[in-house]
This record gives sequence, structure tokens and C-alpha cells, in this order.
Amino acid sequence: MAIALPSQIHAQQGGRIHYGNLSIIPGLELTETYDDNIFKGSGNPTVVVAPNVEDIVSDWITHIKPSLLFNYSLQERGLVSFGYMGDFARYKDNSGNNWKNHQGLLNVDYKAPSGFLFAVNESYGRKEDPFGSNDQYNIGRVTKRWSNDLKTKLGYGLTPSFRTVVRYNNYKQKYDSDLDASQDYTVNEGGIGLESRFLPKTWGFVRYLYGQQRYDSNIGTTTSSNNSDFNRNAVSLGLNWDADAKITGEVSLGYEWIKYNNALTPTGTARSDKNSWAAETSVNYLPTATTTLGLSLNRALRNTASNTNENFEDTSMGVTVAQIIMPKVTLKAGLTYGKNDYNIDITNPAGEARSDTNYRGNLGVDYLLREWLDVGLAYSYDKKVSNVVANEYKNNQFMAYVKVVY
Repeated sequence: MAIALPSQIHAQQGGRIHYGNLSIIPGLELTETYDDNIFKGSGNPTVVVAPNVEDIVSDWITHIKPSLLFNYSLQERGLVSFGYMGDFARYKDNSGNNWKNHQGLLNVDYKAPSGFLFAVNESYGRKEDPFGSNDQYNIGRVTKRWSNDLKTKLGYGLTPSFRTVVRYNNYKQKYDSDLDASQDYTVNEGGIGLESRFLPKTWGFVRYLYGQQRYDSNIGTTTSSNNSDFNRNAVSLGLNWDADAKITGEVSLGYEWIKYNNALTPTGTARSDKNSWAAETSVNYLPTATTTLGLSLNRALRNTASNTNENFEDTSMGVTVAQIIMPKVTLKAGLTYGKNDYNIDITNPAGEARSDTNYRGNLGVDYLLREWLDVGLAYSYDKKVSNVVANEYKNNQFMAYVKVVY
């Protein structure tokens, strides 16, 4: 799966349709992709997991991506946005692999004169894509599922430079097939934070979150008394910036503790509680009017399924750059390096811990034909190196696109 490149830094924001404070922004993107390994197969003929899993199969894929966004301005008090994004993928030769994604979005950001602030970020997705999940489940295989991510915060500014913020988040994932039931879960987490402005556009913060992940479906002999339900405590320190600063985004570093509710798996294997440092950092820096630099650092403990004792430390770092090299031409590039260190590989008779290394790179050029129309070419490279041969793959993608945002 390709990593994200910096957002288009030409002023292609759309919003030419207005009704008072309401802006309506329709969009449509058509992308033609050549993918040389659509199933993310290792190419090793000695490994047979399922039909096509280890085959290296290439194909042409057409993506049709409609979108519709509504922005309602609350003037100096904030913004309400909601909309839809779709992705319809059609394969030239492997039409049985066709898939479609639908995503609905809602964002509310409100600041009251009294000092109260309120924000909601909601994303609902009905997906079939083969990109897998953060838990590295079924990468390369089309799986039907839905997910809903909700993030909320309620804060109060005690002074113009100091505020308290209460947070509540809910994440839910549900697969259509009973074969994927070990991936169905609900996460509830809440916490509190203190934020202080120490530079004109820079805030520092400290946060605490407590969360519970509960698996909603059972597979085979898995029950609520032997599944991988767990509780999580996390503390973090960090920085964030006002929206009009030269640096935007957030830096967050901390520590997390995971404690499992059940000591044994359905087969009687012991589970061990985990703790590690954590990070959730994504920032963009605009050193000049024509350059955008991005930096990301992420670290988390991840569980793989409800019916095992397998988990892994997921660490990744990435850099991106978008450079306007001519008035209407932007060059974009990105690199990401990641490590997935597992506690144990349950398919390895020697009990050797699985370790994956992930390399991803992107390069592209974008030409703005009109303020509402741009075209581009892009290339992405994705490689996973693992001591478990079935998980290795290399993937090259070549893309050409036309995008309209009115």
C-alpha cells in the first residue's frame, strides 16, 4: 500500500459553490494503475497458504474516486464539515478481485466566547480493499468489512494560554465473513489533558488515556473467557500548533501499558502483559512558500487477533517533501521505514519470533492545468522483508491520474 504524500500545496481547495456560509465542493479523480503484485505474494512456490496468496500476479487497475464535501463556516467560532469519498477499483484481468470503498466524514470544531471548545471527528468506512489493517491482517486479500472511528474532545480555557481538555474515543471494526471474526472489536477510551501556550502559536500538553479493547465475535473455541480482550493505560507529552503556524500537526511521545483480561488462549497458551514507549507524531513544516516538508513517527503495541497470544511492536518513521518547481508543477516524494517485532511466531516450529521490516517510497509529479483541474504521474515501491517467508513481498505501482475539485 502506498504511503501518503504531502497534500497539494497549490491553492486547489475548491469551494466555488456557495450558499451563505455553506460551501459545496464536488470532486472526481480517475487513476490508472499498473500493479506488479496485486496479491502481495512472496513468489515462493514452496509456501501454500491459500489460492493466489504466494503467486506474483500483475494487473491494470482503474480507480474511480468521487467525493462531495460540505463546509459550513461558523465564522471566527469554527467550522462544520461533512462529506463522502469513494474508491471503485476495477481490475483488467482479475475482475473477481474488484472492490469498492465508501467513506463518510464528519468534523466539528467549535470555540465558544466563554472559553469552551468542542471537537468531533467521525469517519465511517464500508471497505473491501486489499490493504489490510494496522494489525497487518490479510494484506493483499480483498476482505469486506466496516469500521467507525470517533474522536471527541471538550475543553475549557482557564486563561488564553492554559486549558483543560477531556477526550473520548471509540473505534469499531466488523468483518462480513465468519472466517475473519477474530478481527471484530470495539475500543472505548477516555482521558484528560492539560495544554499550555508557551509561544505565540505553539502549545505544549500532557495527556492520560485509559482504554478497553473488547473482541465482539468468537471463532472456533474462542470465548469471552479466553480471548485477547485487554485494557490500556497511556501517558504522553507533546507539542501542537495553531492552524496558521508555519509548523502544523502534532508531536506526541509517551508510554503505554497493556494488560490482558485472560491469561490463557483457547489452546491454553499463556499471554503476557506488554508495555513500551509510544509515539503518534505527524507534522508539516513550510520553510518557504513553495516547499512543504513532512515528518512522521509512530510507535504502538498491536494485537493480531482474538484467539492467539501474538502481538507486536509497530514502529515507523517517514519523511515527505512537496516542492513547486514551476508555477503549476509540483514534485512530491516520500520515504517510510518500519519495523514489526512480534513476541512469537505461532507457525514456526522453532518458536522463533517473527520480525518484519517494511520499506516504502513514493515519487510523483503534479501539473495544475486549472485551479480546479490537475493531472499527474506517480510511482510507489513497497517491500516487506521477514524471517517468515510467506509474509515477504515486493510491490511496484505506476500511476497516472486526472483530478477535478470544483
